[in-house]
Amino acid sequence: MAEIANTTKAADTVKALDIEAVTSYKQDHDRLMEILGIVGTETVPAGAALFRYVVSGELSAEEVAEGDETPLSKFKTERIPAAVADPRPFRRLITGQSILRGGFENSVLRGDRKMLTAMRNLVVADFFSFLSKGTLTAQGKHLPGALVQADCALRDELESKDDTTEGIFHFVCRKDIADYLEDAAITTQTVYGMEYVKDFLGVQHIFVTSKVPQGTVYATSAENIHVYGIDFATLQDAGLAYEVDDCGLIGVSHQPNYARTSCEVNALLGETMTAEVSNYIVKATIGGASGAVPAAAEPRAADEPAPEKVDSKSNKAELTAYAEASGIDVSGCGTNAEILEAIRAAEAGDGADPEGGE
Repeated sequence: MAEIANTTKAADTVKALDIEAVTSYKQDHDRLMEILGIVGTETVPAGAALFRYVVSGELSAEEVAEGDETPLSKFKTERIPAAVADPRPFRRLITGQSILRGGFENSVLRGDRKMLTAMRNLVVADFFSFLSKGTLTAQGKHLPGALVQADCALRDELESKDDTTEGIFHFVCRKDIADYLEDAAITTQTVYGMEYVKDFLGVQHIFVTSKVPQGTVYATSAENIHVYGIDFATLQDAGLAYEVDDCGLIGVSHQPNYARTSCEVNALLGETMTAEVSNYIVKATIGGASGAVPAAAEPRAADEPAPEKVDSKSNKAELTAYAEASGIDVSGCGTNAEILEAIRAAEAGDGADPEGGE
């Protein structure tokens, strides 16, 4: 019997699943690229090595006498291999029994979305591995200070290289920024598994994620962030046919596995996101030297006598010992200044001077 025209076949269904998976992944990627200001992804051709070129040098500072020959300024171009990860394959098998019991949506579609999310998270984790290798450092007393100091360090480095940037992107730990976001009247959006905040705490671009260590801020210039894809066309020539996006980020293929009465999903991750120039990456510390918490005072020995007088230079143990010996209650005081103030107030009523004055 002849086939009925416009019959929907199994191949049509799996093709639609491939397209849906790739489109979903690409949409998330495009939102991130729009924020970063990256126009296009660089596809690495099969069999080719990808390099980036760094130009360094400076103008000659020699003075030129009238009529004398102008000295040469020297600039050199270095070719550095780009850090592009190898493609990573993944596969899942959904049995016919699980599809019948859990339904198509739960067994196939939700599983696909979860798999794609996990693959995207690998790309983000690799990106933060690159950021952790940054060579510039900064310190701030608190998060806003660390953000500003990171900007300062990066802009100084760019200026020293006669370079500029269209924008600086900051990456902070969720725990470090939570208190600032709690009462802030701002809107955040989720991009590639991270929250994105614009124009906050004195800077333009902040990404919030648990992939940044607590107490640390990463910052890099927009121009230092690059995204690469792979050459899926060559794989297709070899018979590995995936549904792919136009940037070579990911390939997906759904196929029936009749031998196992299952649906087989194959995915190939080709995306690499990297911050390539390490000396254009700042690792700022929240707290640091300028905002470091003072070290705790050495404990006093049990038989050590209380000091005869105390002043603003006395540590907490000395102040507490003096108060106890003098019968002054300082239980409600937290800081050294508060304890000393309580001692002075108590002794002012008795006509005494805690600093040993007349």
